[in-house]
Amino acid sequence: MKKKYFVIISNDDGISSAGIKALYKAIEPLADVLVAAPDRQRSGASHAISVDSKITARKFGFGKADAFAISGTPADCAKLALFTLSGRKPDLFISGVNHGPNMAQFILYSGTIGAAAEAAILGIPALAFSIDEYKPEDFDFCISYIRGVAANVLAKKIRIKPHILLNINIPYRHAEGIKGVKILPRGMLEYEEKYVLQKENKRKNKSYFWHIIGRKRGRRRVITDADGLERGYITVTPLSFDLNDRKYLESMEISGFEIKKGGI
Repeated sequence: MKKKYFVIISNDDGISSAGIKALYKAIEPLADVLVAAPDRQRSGASHAISVDSKITARKFGFGKADAFAISGTPADCAKLALFTLSGRKPDLFISGVNHGPNMAQFILYSGTIGAAAEAAILGIPALAFSIDEYKPEDFDFCISYIRGVAANVLAKKIRIKPHILLNINIPYRHAEGIKGVKILPRGMLEYEEKYVLQKENKRKNKSYFWHIIGRKRGRRRVITDADGLERGYITVTPLSFDLNDRKYLESMEISGFEIKKGGI
């Protein structure tokens, strides 16, 4: 028998990750669930889609859910699920639980965000969940919290504006260690980044580099998502995918862009 609600879940860490299993455990009591996730690790894929290769979708054992391991990117997974695999419009799309936070400048590279963004663009309520630990072992509080938020979205106690995605980062702590919830904007360049030379092969004219994320910019007040998570708060950030700078658009002058006769 079909349940009242239908939810699609995805991620970028792959269909075998502990995070998506925790997400399914959170949502299964609330709704029918379709799982559409990459067949392998695809972190950092952002909103990329496959344009020069075929995408395969293989049925995958995943509790009571219909589940597919997909050869493409997280965005491919979302599109394939929404346009082809689902059979009905979902009440909610959730991506996660990502192993590691998605905040500040790193939101731009996140496949977790990329998958959920595809639903948001179509006007479907969308959530992205991440936990502040790259090798999490305990998802107990995370599962409980996600179930509560999802239930409130499905019951329309939390109303998500059309074409908006809610990005939620959860500290890796037991319930008693979490200070609360803060609604905060995305930080910009919150963390130092650099590429460190690991090895040179002069015969092949190759250099090998490793991307390093350094320490966070120090700040006394909680201003951004990175500040809140660092201090033990769950952070909620609404993300929009209208990339127009509307104020600048209205103020721009055509002068300088016009075509001039006779060249420059």
